[in-house]
Amino acid sequence: MSMLYITFMGGPRFLLDGADVSDQISSKAAAIIALVLMKETRQMRRSDIISYLWSESSDDAAKYNLRFNLWQIKKALVQADSESLLLVSKDDIKVNPNFSFLCDISEIEQAALEDINSIAELKHLLSLFRGDFFENCSLHNCENFLEYIIQRRYYLENRKLVVYHRLIRLTYENALDDDCLQFMSACEEIDPYNEDIAKIRLEILIRRSAWRDAVQYYQMFYSRLLRDVGAEPSPELQELSKQFRLQKTRDMEENVLHLEVCTIPSLPGGWMSQVLKALCQSNQITWSDHLTQRQLSDLAYLQPILPAQTPTCVPMVRVAEAFIDLITGLCTGKQACRLEIRSLNGAPLDALSRDVAEVLQKKCSHKLVIL
Repeated sequence: MSMLYITFMGGPRFLLDGADVSDQISSKAAAIIALVLMKETRQMRRSDIISYLWSESSDDAAKYNLRFNLWQIKKALVQADSESLLLVSKDDIKVNPNFSFLCDISEIEQAALEDINSIAELKHLLSLFRGDFFENCSLHNCENFLEYIIQRRYYLENRKLVVYHRLIRLTYENALDDDCLQFMSACEEIDPYNEDIAKIRLEILIRRSAWRDAVQYYQMFYSRLLRDVGAEPSPELQELSKQFRLQKTRDMEENVLHLEVCTIPSLPGGWMSQVLKALCQSNQITWSDHLTQRQLSDLAYLQPILPAQTPTCVPMVRVAEAFIDLITGLCTGKQACRLEIRSLNGAPLDALSRDVAEVLQKKCSHKLVIL
């Protein structure tokens, strides 16, 4: 079965049965296709298309240009069964319901974004935003269509923001903090004054006990809002800032380190790997105070983001011993702290991590709390 793939984001492109036929479609022919496809009825009067693309031409010239571009479309975009993308009559042009095609804009517009709860589906929609609508397209003497492009870009950017907001909310709720932070950074380039996003970023930093980063981010957001908008953060956000500043002071006085992790029962050492990752992201420990360079390298085998060269292979017994020494040092060393490790997804520990946790709770007693 023949299939046409049409993309307008990042510039018009047409793939017919896998073959790129874009060079056979002029910019104004692509504009005709876009105008008809974007109409809710997928049908448009010839006179309306002319008003968008040839309003400054004489009546005869405009009609000739329209006929020529329609001929170009019919010649280039025809399927094996001789079906053409557009059906043309004396007064109207409409999409052929028997023509098989997919279009990025149609998919973006038709998606019920607020009802999508699949992160994978939202990532797919995000991938459709390859660039701007009709990007790098040369169009002359058609101010009405250029204005239409601007309007569509504004609308599509808002749709993109909705996709980002849904992804941020879902990744946050599923404790996919790294993904969530990436989406927020990208979203803030478009929407830098959104307090809901700022609040989620602060809450992630708080649950990582990354107090310094939370304070720095809040100060940056506060300054940006005041400088660019002439406003202060909402009372809710200001109250949140007071809470994490207070918690920072309290934890420093009590020397408490909070870690939140996702447990992975199917992965040997998965819980230990997540604890190491959370410790690294907290920026609150000096690794050399608790580990030799070899021990740090052994742990890097389990968690590559640690500041050490990752070995190709290490016995898991050695990894477990290094992990036990690290946590024991944190809880019972010269600058001992109370370590609270909370599982975000409530899944059981893998067998290796469970054995290690039992050893640690005997060694560290009340200084280690695993929730």
